[in-house]
Amino acid sequence: MTGDGVPVTGADPVERARIAAADPTAQFGSFFLSRFLDLHISYDDEAQTCQVVLPYAPYLCNPQGTVHGGVIATAMDISMGHLCHRFLSTAVTIEMQFRFFRPLAGTGRIEGRLLRPGRRLVHLESRLFDEHDTLAAFAVGSWHRMDSGQPTPRRS
Repeated sequence: MTGDGVPVTGADPVERARIAAADPTAQFGSFFLSRFLDLHISYDDEAQTCQVVLPYAPYLCNPQGTVHGGVIATAMDISMGHLCHRFLSTAVTIEMQFRFFRPLAGTGRIEGRLLRPGRRLVHLESRLFDEHDTLAAFAVGSWHRMDSGQPTPRRS
């Protein structure tokens, strides 16, 4: 519940429908967060990029009415994870840095791109564009490849 007594989960019919449709046991690419956010994921095999469309929904917004930065960060992280999985191997996030340039008040389009696809560490970028094709956020990340034969970095 929020401070004003409104339930956080299930208050919005769209949110309830997305929760009902999300299967927490789904395979890669259609896991709970991806389905809950209603992400549309596609690839450009020639350019080796991943495109993610983040549809606008009021329940994903902060009090100012724009998409919450954590939701944006999650979608950008997903663009990089899918990129690794599609073109290299399964990988896990080691670190990410974000720069938010403008608020997102509508549907966003994210493009993930490989910067340096190393044998053990992968460096990527993700760019979020608003409905006017203006850059709204930028992220870079480092990922550990699970097929590298090296132990997975420990998280504390």
